[in-house]
Amino acid sequence: MPKKNQEKIFQEWPIFDAEDIEAITKVINSGKWWVGSPGDPRGEHTWRFQEEFASFQEAKHCIAVANGTVAIEAALLALGIGLGDEVIVSDYTFFASASAVVATNAVPIFCDIDPETLVMDVDKVEDLITKRTKAIIPVHLGGNPVEMDRLKKLANQYNLKIVEDCAHAHGSRYKGVRAGNWGDAGTFSFQASKVVTSGEGGAIICNDDELADKMYSIIDCGRMKNYFSYAHFTYGTNYRMSEFLGALLRTQLKKFPQQHKLRNENARYFLKKLNEIEGIYSMKPTPGTTELGWYVFPIVFNPQKFGGLTKEEFYNILNRNLIPTDRCYPPLHSLTCFKDINLRKGIDYSKANWGGDKSNDARFPIVSDIYTRSVEFSHTLLISETQAIEKVINVIHSLQK
Repeated sequence: MPKKNQEKIFQEWPIFDAEDIEAITKVINSGKWWVGSPGDPRGEHTWRFQEEFASFQEAKHCIAVANGTVAIEAALLALGIGLGDEVIVSDYTFFASASAVVATNAVPIFCDIDPETLVMDVDKVEDLITKRTKAIIPVHLGGNPVEMDRLKKLANQYNLKIVEDCAHAHGSRYKGVRAGNWGDAGTFSFQASKVVTSGEGGAIICNDDELADKMYSIIDCGRMKNYFSYAHFTYGTNYRMSEFLGALLRTQLKKFPQQHKLRNENARYFLKKLNEIEGIYSMKPTPGTTELGWYVFPIVFNPQKFGGLTKEEFYNILNRNLIPTDRCYPPLHSLTCFKDINLRKGIDYSKANWGGDKSNDARFPIVSDIYTRSVEFSHTLLISETQAIEKVINVIHSLQK
């Protein structure tokens, strides 16, 4: 058990400084605490952040929203996804990737993962497509991109929409293209633990003018740009981002490029050292990837090489050594709400590939196996001192003795 006064070698999160505090203070003193609408703008920071984040992600448009969950929901609604439509989602992701589908009255269909990259296995997608399928949500887990060129070709073949879940993939780049630009839209989260954070918040990026206008209308009460603020043209709700979040995200985004560079440099070193340990393998970057967001760093272990340690025991040892570690997301098919079909009333979920006996792990063999013997490190490890990475390697080595 580490001593209470042990030197802190792991970076705490969030990282903030006087610039962040000044940005929030200026918003408070301005009295302009909300963004208004394009026809009646009040603040400046959220509007400016949209431009800056779009530029950073190399997209034409950015729509800032309250969180990453409603970002997915708004994108789906703008793409016409609704009652009874099926949307294929990676089975290895946070609940929100599927709950946003449920919120549109559509039906998520879960896709197993590639055992090496730990993201959606594109080879398994086509078998899940039915006449009801309307969209695909590839999730770039840990910032690791899905094979988007292959997935886009498949989507075009079947006339399907793509909403990239980039909640982990700020700054990720696959085959020269930033995450979020391969599909019809890309969604991001700025929740407290994310690599760009304002505590809460989200964004949608896209490169289609008409789609951007539709998404904006949905997130701002059915308003349209450059029209009277009390004119409402279509269904919409209030998913707007506040000025406080916009101001903080602008200062946090300035810090991100250097942090992103350091994460990628340290990740390469960490990958090399981990892959030298017998019985450990780390998430393999998808071939063609040059940058990863590295929100989390998953590893998979062979219990036989670690004296039969269970996942829980492995995690607890790392945690006792103050290593920033998490247990990983439970596969979506295993969650009680899907197993018991405790979702929207009046929606027919009978044709889904989950629910009751269909939620059996044997139907999702790769993700079910990976989950039982994997843990993940926080991205803060990759912006910590080099001795922090060495400590993790040494602790894992010690578990084999």
